[in-house]
Amino acid sequence: MKTVRICTLLLFALVFVAGCAHEQPKTRPAQEIYDEAADLAKKGKVEKAAELFMEVRTYYPGNELAKKSLLGTADMYYDNELYESALQSYEEFRLLYPTDPEADHSLFRIGMCHFKQMSTFERDQSQTVKAIQTFENFLTAYPKSPFAKEAKENLAAARSVLAKHYVYVGKFYLKKKDYRAACNRFQYVRKEYPNAKLDDDLDSLIYQSCSQGITSPSPASSHSRP
Repeated sequence: MKTVRICTLLLFALVFVAGCAHEQPKTRPAQEIYDEAADLAKKGKVEKAAELFMEVRTYYPGNELAKKSLLGTADMYYDNELYESALQSYEEFRLLYPTDPEADHSLFRIGMCHFKQMSTFERDQSQTVKAIQTFENFLTAYPKSPFAKEAKENLAAARSVLAKHYVYVGKFYLKKKDYRAACNRFQYVRKEYPNAKLDDDLDSLIYQSCSQGITSPSPASSHSRP
């Protein structure tokens, strides 16, 4: 009797498990999910598109569409000016696919994410410094990339912003009559950013500050505060 009861329970358990398995929704084909995600991305439906791109990556990690989904996510965030989220996705793409043909696109866009978040020269320049470093690395790694021309232009623009920042700091010291500190900043800009487009007459500022006490240019690196 006990044996019959055990067998009956096992039978019910098997039927229940089989029923649950049967009720589980089937995963759609990767292409179908990807196409829907791409369509939603074009319509600006970021959250839903991101979910579907992630679904492709989760259920089809070895599929070529998983790679396209990661890049699609990054581009979607970038196009919608969600630069921090885009930055994370582009960095993940370069980590997972360092030799992919789209690797230059990802590195360029990493530089652009920093470039788009740059502050004016009076404020914090951490994003400016990161943009400069990224564009320099990009041009070293991909000098013949179709993005090289734009990278050079943006690099020059970022360097001008940073140079203006150092001049701004130098003028602050000049106003405080700290001539040595002011002179250091102005000479540093002259040495490290000779082609930067400035709003001030650098020669005049150097004369005003350095004539009060000659000092040498700061030995700081070209991307750090002198």
